[in-house]
Amino acid sequence: MAKNTPKKTQSLKDSKGLPQNPLKKSLKQKSSDKPYSNAPQNLQKSFQNNSSKPPKIKIPKKPTLRILGGIYKGKSLQMADLEITRSSKAILKESFFNTLGAALGGVNFIEFFAGSGSIGIEALSRGAKNAIFFENNQASYRTLTQNLKSLQITAYKAYFGDTFKLYPTLLETFKSPCIAYLDPPFDFRNNAQGIYQKCFAMIEHFNPDIFKIITLEHYFNLEIPHFIGDFCLHKTKKFGKSALSYFYVVES
Repeated sequence: MAKNTPKKTQSLKDSKGLPQNPLKKSLKQKSSDKPYSNAPQNLQKSFQNNSSKPPKIKIPKKPTLRILGGIYKGKSLQMADLEITRSSKAILKESFFNTLGAALGGVNFIEFFAGSGSIGIEALSRGAKNAIFFENNQASYRTLTQNLKSLQITAYKAYFGDTFKLYPTLLETFKSPCIAYLDPPFDFRNNAQGIYQKCFAMIEHFNPDIFKIITLEHYFNLEIPHFIGDFCLHKTKKFGKSALSYFYVVES
């Protein structure tokens, strides 16, 4: 009769030949399981998303524009992040400086409602002797002065405050020859004739012995008077919804 001998159990050994604890292996397997493996699929996806690293948030860069010509050509200028200081279009700006041409050399360029100062700085880049800036918005004024410092420009004066209140006290300090550029705040342009009437009143007070050319950037459908004080409308050129009107001294 065959003897009933107990079956030998196969011992588990690890890679080093030592006996392996099966309970330890079981615990190891359980610990490697995902804690949400038994959860519904929609919850599993939520757990996975929450356990991952948060997405990187891209901080938008401040808007910039480039100087189009002259000694600072290609240099970047910062723009204040405000709709009220939206910069003039590049095609409008290029047309303006092409119109001035050699007349810009050695003049004092005055930019009223300067914003970030892109027009006045462009004028300095192209040969203006000095620039004078007027700006009423604090953030824009700060950007304006930062742009001037970044280019190490010293031939300028910048005034912070309401242009309409400041300019009368400073008219006598302007020296000939001067070229003036007026660009009232963008959000006032459409259906707001009042600010343009104030600009026309400014021009009426300009001394024709000092101011040689005056340019007004305005909404394209604005009705422009042919004569303002001692100045005569030379031409108006449109650029989409914006336009430039040039005034020269009336010839006697």
